Amino acid sequence: MSGIDLDARQGIVRLDDPFDADTLVGRLSAAGYEAVRVDRAPVFDRDTLMHALYQALELPAWFGFNLDALADALNALEPKQGKRRVMVFQDFTLLEDADPDLAETFCEIVDEACLLPEAGLVAAILLQGRG
Repeated sequence: MSGIDLDARQGIVRLDDPFDADTLVGRLSAAGYEAVRVDRAPVFDRDTLMHALYQALELPAWFGFNLDALADALNALEPKQGKRRVMVFQDFTLLEDADPDLAETFCEIVDEACLLPEAGLVAAILLQGRG
C-alpha cells in the first residue's frame, strides 16, 4: 500500500498517491481493516458530512447529526467483527473548499478519537481528490 503504515500513522492521513478510493478500500480490507468509503456522494457541508458518516460507519440510532454527537460516536466506535475501522475520502478538498472550519474541526475530532487506548477507529485517509 505504498507507504501507509496505519500502526504508526493514526488519525488524519493525507495521501498524495494516485489511489482511487474504492481501490484503497479494497486494499485496506485485504490488510485486515474494516475500511469504508465515506464520500460516495459529494460531502460539502455539515449535513452531507454527518449523513455520509452515519451511513458509512453505521453509527448508532442515538447519533445526533452534530459535531458533539460525532465526537461521542467516534469515541465510542468499536471494532467491527474484530477489525478496526478506516474511513476513506476520495475528495475531502470539496469539504475543505466549501467549509474550511468544519473540515478542520472534523479532522481534530478524528485525531482525538484515534488516540483513545481502545479506539475502534484507526484513521481517516484523505486522498488527493479527482483533480
